[in-house]
Amino acid sequence: MPVTEVRRVLEEIAQYDGEDVDLLARLVRAIRPTKVERKQGQVPGFTRLLALLENDQDLRAALAAYLHRCISGKRLNRALVDPGMVSGDFWHELRERLNYKLLPFQPDPGTIDHVLVNVFFMESDGDWVRALDQDDCVRLLTLLGGGSLYDLPAGSFTMDELLFAVRVIALRIAGRAFDSRVLRMVPERENLENPFVALDDELDGYVAGLRDGSVGRGTDDLAYRQIGVLMTQCHGMIEQAYRNSAVHGIGFRVNQNLMILQRMLERLELILDSIVIDPARDGRSATVDLVKNLVAFNTGRTQIKSFIDRSTQIVAREISGHAGRTGEHYITSTAPEYMRMLWSALGGGAIVACAVILKTWYGTFDVSLFTRAFLYSMNYAMAFIAIYLTHCTLATKQPAMTAATIAATLENGHGIAGDQRYQGLSRLMARVWRSQFIAFVGNVFMSFPVAVLLAYGWGYLFGGDMLAHKYPKMIHELDPFTSPAIPHAAIAGVFLFISGLIAGNVGNKIIHGRIPYRIEHHPALKLTMSARWRQRLAAYYERNAAGIISNFWFGCFLGSIGIVGVFFGLPLDIRHITFAAGNMGLGMVGGNWYFDTWTIVVSILGIGVIGFFNFIVSFGLSLGLALRSRGIPFKELLPIAGAVFAYFKQRPMAFFFPLREKGEEVAEV
Repeated sequence: MPVTEVRRVLEEIAQYDGEDVDLLARLVRAIRPTKVERKQGQVPGFTRLLALLENDQDLRAALAAYLHRCISGKRLNRALVDPGMVSGDFWHELRERLNYKLLPFQPDPGTIDHVLVNVFFMESDGDWVRALDQDDCVRLLTLLGGGSLYDLPAGSFTMDELLFAVRVIALRIAGRAFDSRVLRMVPERENLENPFVALDDELDGYVAGLRDGSVGRGTDDLAYRQIGVLMTQCHGMIEQAYRNSAVHGIGFRVNQNLMILQRMLERLELILDSIVIDPARDGRSATVDLVKNLVAFNTGRTQIKSFIDRSTQIVAREISGHAGRTGEHYITSTAPEYMRMLWSALGGGAIVACAVILKTWYGTFDVSLFTRAFLYSMNYAMAFIAIYLTHCTLATKQPAMTAATIAATLENGHGIAGDQRYQGLSRLMARVWRSQFIAFVGNVFMSFPVAVLLAYGWGYLFGGDMLAHKYPKMIHELDPFTSPAIPHAAIAGVFLFISGLIAGNVGNKIIHGRIPYRIEHHPALKLTMSARWRQRLAAYYERNAAGIISNFWFGCFLGSIGIVGVFFGLPLDIRHITFAAGNMGLGMVGGNWYFDTWTIVVSILGIGVIGFFNFIVSFGLSLGLALRSRGIPFKELLPIAGAVFAYFKQRPMAFFFPLREKGEEVAEV
């Protein structure tokens, strides 16, 4: 806004003798930068304000008096303690933030956070205020007659508020740190050697010493230095809990508690920095830092994206990590592994062909939509579970599993500079692609002939009327040009991604909930089963529960989406490469093989296109989640793609067959 707007607000402030913050909100609005200015790191309105105050003593005095009336005697501790401290429940916090977006939070008028919430009410305010030049802010503080935090005497109102905030945060830290779920993540710290015990005691004595003058406020004070050591140990314990998540698993509630502990420790450090006198630092600069942080804390109440990102990153990493550990078995390196993948894919294709003929039969039933969805869902689910339990392979299940492995490999290469960083990843991608290729080949080359044989056998036993009216639709659905085969294949890819998440989530919960141990020591089972059988049951559950549950839900998704589409009047359905090959076989038998060459070529092309979109959608979503969970920026995908393409030009056949080159290192998974 032009200078005249800033001056107009300042002149109104000069004529106002109250303490309402509306004029202050208007002043902030006049200097608030536009979106373009924020991107350029400029706040021209703040520069104009400084110039006006430096050149006009009356406006400067009026603004200083007005600000003093607005903040004098208002409680500070809530503005330091509460904002940004999310509750332990993820969904409650998310609902509250959405509620504050519609109906902003209004604190008690007698608090500083009431001033901040009503003056800096835009989510972006915290960012541009923090980015203001520190020297300019100190100059503004000096112009307005603001003092230094270092000059606060013991027993003053502001000092008491700061010390009270320290005690409140210390007590809250202790409560969170000794939650049973948090302690279970670090069982080696479940005793009096826990650093949070010592931190609470040390802070209690430090605050009492500051109040009675027995403890100094300098950075070289022994009590303050001991607090710093203990806080470092507390941070280390939180990091150790996160590292232990690979062993103990981690849930949203535990992750929230650990995240809050980290944030409370950071907040405690900030408040202590405002209290403790650093000889190498200007006290007015400490005051400016405190004000900037107060604004940033209070503008974060409605932030949704950052809250979700921070809350879910660790859990997403564990979920994708559990899927990734499964994904290691889907990546072939040697020729024997390649052939085993082919044989397992052939078995998967045969099972799918059985599911195809059963689904076609269920389609002839005159039943309700719900019953049809149930029959289709159970048919798909039983087929996928059978594939899993017989150790066969369904090709499109691989991308959701292997993406986490690729992301982990990329993360492990962060310390390597230049193109060498992507060399191992390029070889890994070649192994992933050829594993996916041979799985596709095995599924399709077995699903088609087995479906043909089953169709002839069904016709011999029950007559051929079942396919007589269905084959035109079966063949048409394979055409990528005239049917919605591509979007339907993409929908199947989304469900493949979701099923991978379910598998990782269940695997994480099995570990975190200690389910196998609880099964093995179940008191009722002890009355009916021997210890050996309980151990076998627990081991079987640990080994197979995630796969069975994820495949069951994957079947339910595929079997019910078409009926859901009918209910809502939307053209929803799925196309899966292996089922498409089986449907082509049934369609050919139903039409007595009377098809022109173009129809056959388009159908074969359609099967390939369906498989590609099954793969690319599932793999893309899974890789995106895996990269985000590890904090790897998406911009790294471009150099990765370039390195993989360069390796493909160098050794194209390695993407389809397990070729071996002398001296080549195998990328570690």
